[in-house]
Amino acid sequence: MKWFGFSLKVVVLAVVAALIGSLSVKETAAYPAPAGSATLSGSSTSVSVGGSTELTLALVDSTGSPVAGKSCDLYISSQPGTDASVIQDSATTGADGVITGSLYVGTTRGTVEVTANCGNLFAGLSVIAGAAVAPPQAPVEPGFIALPPTGVGPAADGETYGLGLIIALLAGGSLTLAAGSVLFRRARGVRN
Repeated sequence: MKWFGFSLKVVVLAVVAALIGSLSVKETAAYPAPAGSATLSGSSTSVSVGGSTELTLALVDSTGSPVAGKSCDLYISSQPGTDASVIQDSATTGADGVITGSLYVGTTRGTVEVTANCGNLFAGLSVIAGAAVAPPQAPVEPGFIALPPTGVGPAADGETYGLGLIIALLAGGSLTLAAGSVLFRRARGVRN
């Protein structure tokens, strides 16, 4: 009976401790909403490796009016290599609420992320370095299909194939499927 009384006291204490723990006050912080917005844009979001793009950061307050004299920092937040860089023309916004600069994307293909930090306002921009540009297409004759260059085979230089050849290839696949179906039925003993 002594063990039962001891066990009961331990259980009661554990329950009381759990209740006291659940009654503790949780503290939360209320942060004011940012008063305005920041927009970071580039003259191009796709630049060849080793190229640059012009940057524009615009700040407006909650009424949409430009914010002058605000200190902002433009920096590379992510890059595929190690030599991308940002040059800011000014550290603070002008009367028009704008800061300009340029982004050098570096010598490595991939996405360069630029971030603007203006205290409680942030903006970001992604620029692709070394994006592939589609090669010019060869003129197509009526009744022919131009296949995209793959780098190998007869269509490597953008050759065109007659529509008849394409249809024949597709029909040949249908005939092969039909012949296979007939052979399968005969193997199972089904006659047509």
